[in-house]
Amino acid sequence: MHTPSAFRGQQGFTLLEILVVTAIILIATSMTVFQFQRGSGLAEAADKLVLQLDTARDEAMAKGRLIGFSSDGAAYQFWWQNERQEWEPLSSEGLRNTRLPEGVKIAAYRVNQQNRPLGERVLLPSDGVIEPFEIELRAGSDSLRISGDVMGRIGVASAAAAAEP
Repeated sequence: MHTPSAFRGQQGFTLLEILVVTAIILIATSMTVFQFQRGSGLAEAADKLVLQLDTARDEAMAKGRLIGFSSDGAAYQFWWQNERQEWEPLSSEGLRNTRLPEGVKIAAYRVNQQNRPLGERVLLPSDGVIEPFEIELRAGSDSLRISGDVMGRIGVASAAAAAEP
């Protein structure tokens, strides 16, 4: 059996020890929250773009007209082709010129596995059959790739390889 005198040396933590542990926990938590917020800006931008591309594809099929997507890297725009085969900015609700969040950019896109320059249009035809494409979004060293396939399915495919241009 233990006597009360055996516990005299172990009376708990000092105030300094508690403060140090609390400071470490706060620093680790704030770093985690910062990383989550930074990454979520990229994910939110990708999710929004996927939703808008889906909407544009649906509008192309519903209205029987060709719609295009283009980007300068910092923003993107949807276009429609009029009867004279001229491109006009699309002004539908939700498909207007959209600026990407601070620090997020469209780095590149490919159509049919061929690199395409920023500014060139990715086409969404009225029959819903699209040429396979990939759009790479970057935020610092993080990146996501949005892809579309011939069946008209559009979604976030995966993280893009860092070595790609």
